[in-house]
Amino acid sequence: AASRLFSALRWFDRQQLTYLLAEPVPDTGLGQAINDRLRRAAT
Repeated sequence: AASRLFSALRWFDRQQLTYLLAEPVPDTGLGQAINDRLRRAAT
């Protein structure tokens, strides 16, 4: 799941989008890493 997320974020970055909306996943286990990556990508 995490590698697909990173791949998707890179793809979205290449599209030069103005906005990308994403909902957090449950903040346990792998979800913590995914949510952390989404937070860091938002800055």
